[in-house]
Amino acid sequence: MRILAGAIFLGIALFVFITPMLRLVWMSFRTEAGLGLGNYCKLMAQPRTSRAIVNTVVVAVGATLISVFLGAGSSFLVACTDVRRKRLVEMLTLAPFVIPSYITTLSWSSFLSRRGWVNRSLTVLGLPMLDVFSMGGIILVLGICNAPVVYLNTMHMLRRVPRELEWASLASGRGVWETFFRISLPQVMPALIAGGVLAFLAAIDNFSVPAFLGIPAGIPVLSTYIYENIIGFGPSSFNLAAALSVMLSVIAITGAFLQGRLIKKTSGMESIAEDRSVRVPLGCARGWVEGGAIFFLLTLTIVPLLAMVSSAFLPNYKNLALENITLKNFAFVFTNRGVRQAVVCSLQLASLTVLICLIAGTAIAWLRVRRGSAVIRIVEVSSMLTYAMPGIVLALSMIFHWTMFPGVYGTLRILLIAYVTRYLILQIKGSAAAVTAVNVSLEEAALVYGGGMVRVWVQVILPLIARSALASAFMIFAYSFTELTLSSILASAGARTVGLTVFSLQQAGDTHLSAAMSTVIVFAVLIFYLLSIVLRALGKRPRRKGAGEP
Repeated sequence: MRILAGAIFLGIALFVFITPMLRLVWMSFRTEAGLGLGNYCKLMAQPRTSRAIVNTVVVAVGATLISVFLGAGSSFLVACTDVRRKRLVEMLTLAPFVIPSYITTLSWSSFLSRRGWVNRSLTVLGLPMLDVFSMGGIILVLGICNAPVVYLNTMHMLRRVPRELEWASLASGRGVWETFFRISLPQVMPALIAGGVLAFLAAIDNFSVPAFLGIPAGIPVLSTYIYENIIGFGPSSFNLAAALSVMLSVIAITGAFLQGRLIKKTSGMESIAEDRSVRVPLGCARGWVEGGAIFFLLTLTIVPLLAMVSSAFLPNYKNLALENITLKNFAFVFTNRGVRQAVVCSLQLASLTVLICLIAGTAIAWLRVRRGSAVIRIVEVSSMLTYAMPGIVLALSMIFHWTMFPGVYGTLRILLIAYVTRYLILQIKGSAAAVTAVNVSLEEAALVYGGGMVRVWVQVILPLIARSALASAFMIFAYSFTELTLSSILASAGARTVGLTVFSLQQAGDTHLSAAMSTVIVFAVLIFYLLSIVLRALGKRPRRKGAGEP
């Protein structure tokens, strides 16, 4: 029975996760004359393809350099120096991680708009205006959006560098800075490079930033070029999009493999306790460094958001002034039928996605931790692959695979399937960490005392892992509720989502309406993440020993 159950489980996983990718590869080789490399040859013969590839590389490399500078710099200040207000520096660095990237893009387009105070001030000074709808604008915004990835990869590793090595270096006559660059930095370099690789992958995967800033400026990258081919509905547009998707997927999966190899090099430091003591005292420069860092991060994250919020209170083509302030944009957001339908649709999709991921992900996590079978490992790797794939590629693979089944494509069902396929690994990872923290002897004791597995789950496992598992579920809810990339391809006319509605408003030129809706989304997302933080904090609190606990 166990073998049969494993075979069924494996079959379902391969059907849901792997078959769509194989179908995508198959379609990339299909031409009117049969199978072959015709689609790839046709694409490479088009100048726009070469331009999209070059733009993708330039944007990804440039954005990665900015992300590494911001993320590594902030992690150094928080982990190594004696600056005050470290929590504020961390919050400002991680702010783009909480806010959807298309809202960050809208905030920068408001901040650097022609009617904004920045460009008006530059005009008064006789200086050229700054144009965010450019290659430089795309690189800047992507770099800011992906900086938290680098920060999270390096900050904890900096705190785990053994102090004995640093003390020995200082005792040998080296200075503090020489010790940092010769001892500490080489120790965390694999984690820093891994964070840079993740930032690079996030840059080539991102659709919203180049869509919001690049499409109006005529700057194609691979993600938007795939989107253009899909919505073109030409005779071979889907096959050409499949070929482009395969190219992009090869880059993404190779990068994910490289990042995994780099992370293994830092696995030896995971067991080292974090040391929060000061490693690099700044002396009399501390105040200047602290103030400069906070001002810089505020300018990059909070000030553009405030510009977007302020534009939400203005009618079109009006400058910020007390007499121009209006609530009509918010009235549109809360009363428009299309917006209400989008909110309801996103709430339904997010709720169902969380429910399915919470049940399936927690079950898979328990089987992985307690059983560790090859079947479960294959399921986990398969779900990781669909998360590593660029969202635009996953959306196209969903079309090729699920159009074979009536009643799926063109409905909310395909969006729900895509969301679960995309985000299931987040729940698996979160629940696995929670299950690992539960002593297996508690489950064994409950079974010995006559409790069946259902009773063990209800009375022992679920109460112990609920808070941590729900924290991951809140993250999935926030991602699903604000998602754009998958819905831009898979959503039908009657199934528009919140992210797609913001995108449509912005593309139609209703920037103040899109700003108003984005402002509401920001407040909603902040509530989701605050709940997630509270649940994680409660999950880490030591539990009181009850009568049934040793």
